[in-house]
Amino acid sequence: MNNQSKAAVNAGVHGSTGTEFQKHCALYFLFEKYNDLKDRKYFICIEHHDDFLFCYQNSDELISSIDSYQAKKSSEKWEMSGLYELLRKMTGVGLSLNADSMPKVNNYTHNLEFITNNSIQLSNGLRGKGKNKSITINESNSRLKFTDLDTEITNKIEAELTKLLGKDLEGLKELNNVSLAYIDFPKKSAGQKDSLVGLLSRIFGEKVSDHRAAVDALLLLFRDVENTLNQGNVVKLMDESKRVSSASINDAIDIITTKTMAFDLWRNEEKEVCRNLEISIPDKSEFKLNFINSFDRFKDYRQVEHKKILSFVKENSNIMYRFTVETDCILELYQMFRKNISSQLSELSIKAAIYAAYIEVRGQL
Repeated sequence: MNNQSKAAVNAGVHGSTGTEFQKHCALYFLFEKYNDLKDRKYFICIEHHDDFLFCYQNSDELISSIDSYQAKKSSEKWEMSGLYELLRKMTGVGLSLNADSMPKVNNYTHNLEFITNNSIQLSNGLRGKGKNKSITINESNSRLKFTDLDTEITNKIEAELTKLLGKDLEGLKELNNVSLAYIDFPKKSAGQKDSLVGLLSRIFGEKVSDHRAAVDALLLLFRDVENTLNQGNVVKLMDESKRVSSASINDAIDIITTKTMAFDLWRNEEKEVCRNLEISIPDKSEFKLNFINSFDRFKDYRQVEHKKILSFVKENSNIMYRFTVETDCILELYQMFRKNISSQLSELSIKAAIYAAYIEVRGQL
């Protein structure tokens, strides 16, 4: 492993209570890139090689590119002296990504980005009128690549990094993949989450009823892999236990948006659905709970009975074109299922699952 001690490999895992900022940044970039990512194959790693990675794959699951992030919150402006050790670590990450055995395309590339919620002051270190060259990364100039900096500033960085690297200077070439960026995030975790809720609201709008709960659900995906130790103290992109896949993210977003649609439909059609499916007043609460939970169960391979109902509704979706009233169609599907398919579920659960399956399948037509 390049420039990473075995003790450091799981350091972030053991110290996970202090990494809220990293997870919030990962979700921020997921939202920011969502329109480009929603139809792509990728996975996100937390505390794996670096604070977090976005790994993009082609149709053959070869890695085509990686965006690697080193995320640090700060209450003070970053000066050059505070950046050299971070840059040394990032160049080591670049070498580790190249050496990782995960299959890659021939023209594979990666970016190594340092992100922070405070300004970054870069300079050539010289003083005196006409000698000093400096540039600031902040709200109005939020991202710069190392290769775009003034030559005197890059020379200063290379000289200081050479001192840190000692005899092994292989990491110097990774500076060309480095960028530094400002992220407009509050200092406190609660404020960062408020920003994420606002960002999600702008992307999904009324498709999501509870934006804060949706943010919590997506952060939970990151927390599960964050707390998984790197097996054998070895970091490998092949380790699926350290990934959040695009399929998992799409499933979570699908559940979040589908549940919102289900709640809306329930509010509008509760009386008619209950009358057509003969749901008694005392059974309404349990029926509603079964109905909402059915969307999660459709995606759980262990819920065989629910997957059977979803498959039945999919196979008979053509009957939806015969009806103009949705509750009549749901009743017909229920009666067809009871006539032709046996199930271990209760009558109430079957009715709720048929109703949920109808909404799920209708949305795909």
